[in-house]
Amino acid sequence: MTIDIDTLYEMLDERKPIEVQEEAIREARKIKSLSVFMQPIEYKLSWKNCAKVICEKTDEELNSYKYEMLEWLRDLNWPGAFLIMERLEKMDPQLLLNAAIYAVKQALLLKDNEWLGWMSYLLKNKKFYDALSEEKKYQKILKRYHKKYWGKLEY
Repeated sequence: MTIDIDTLYEMLDERKPIEVQEEAIREARKIKSLSVFMQPIEYKLSWKNCAKVICEKTDEELNSYKYEMLEWLRDLNWPGAFLIMERLEKMDPQLLLNAAIYAVKQALLLKDNEWLGWMSYLLKNKKFYDALSEEKKYQKILKRYHKKYWGKLEY
């Protein structure tokens, strides 16, 4: 059975019965193009289940979508944002580094302190913190936000 994308989004809606959502997630796993799961504007109530599908993917599968995932952290009230944040924190720091630095630059340009605060969660991964040491300026900025949003780092 093939389900069109609009029907799939409707099935992924978190207000649907859990069995419908689970079936939709099973179908969604078959789709290779992950861009369709990056916060589909017309279907905000499907975002959490979209995030579940995204978070199951390998670092290599997510490599092309890192910036879009970081943008998801602009507002932790958005459905699925915590799932995405936790998945990014586990990602290979070398894969994430350039996208994260770009996102920090964007947040600074936009004066989006909340986004900086939420992105600072990534420092929980000491390997990411260490990888960021090449870019001391951004490491320092995120460390300051981490202290404010999440508390002092353990290292």
